[in-house]
Amino acid sequence: MRRTTAGAAVIAAVVVTGCSSGSEKSTDSKPDRDQATTVAAVAAAQRYQQAVNAQDWKRICAMRTERYRDGTVQQCIEENTEKETTAAPSPSESTDPPLRRADGTVIPGRQKATHSGPERAKTGAVNVTGPISVAASDDHPAGVGVRVQYQVIWPDSTTTSRKALRVVHQGGRWLIDQSEDIAATDETHGHPVRDALTRG
Repeated sequence: MRRTTAGAAVIAAVVVTGCSSGSEKSTDSKPDRDQATTVAAVAAAQRYQQAVNAQDWKRICAMRTERYRDGTVQQCIEENTEKETTAAPSPSESTDPPLRRADGTVIPGRQKATHSGPERAKTGAVNVTGPISVAASDDHPAGVGVRVQYQVIWPDSTTTSRKALRVVHQGGRWLIDQSEDIAATDETHGHPVRDALTRG
């Protein structure tokens, strides 16, 4: 029930603010998208990032395009569930790099209690801002670029994660086709979402 309420609040905020943010303005002469389209894309982005933060692979895979999944929904679920549930070797047992998702982010291990605290951080509410039109590229179709931001909370520290999502309309649904971290260098320009998605 809390997720539904949070989603409604974000959608209402987008409608009230005219679906824009001060840090991410379009250079196009016409508005990026009509209001209903923008609200739907923003809501899809928020639901997707909430699923990622909860490591809910059934929802994550169902909300990705076939290109981004690199297979069927079921294949995506099985592949990532196996990786997530496999016991991670200790540093002395393996020198392999950490497991990574298709978008390059590290797959964290399951949370379990230790003497010093949890091994997996908690995440705060997902805030969505700055929807803009993004053009097609060699790898991705045209769609809506959205900025998502949330806190990553450890017992002794808190950081903020910022990502750019490419949301596209396929088969009558809004799906995620790309997810990129927004780097500090992106923030120095006028279009961090567009820059991150173009770079990725």
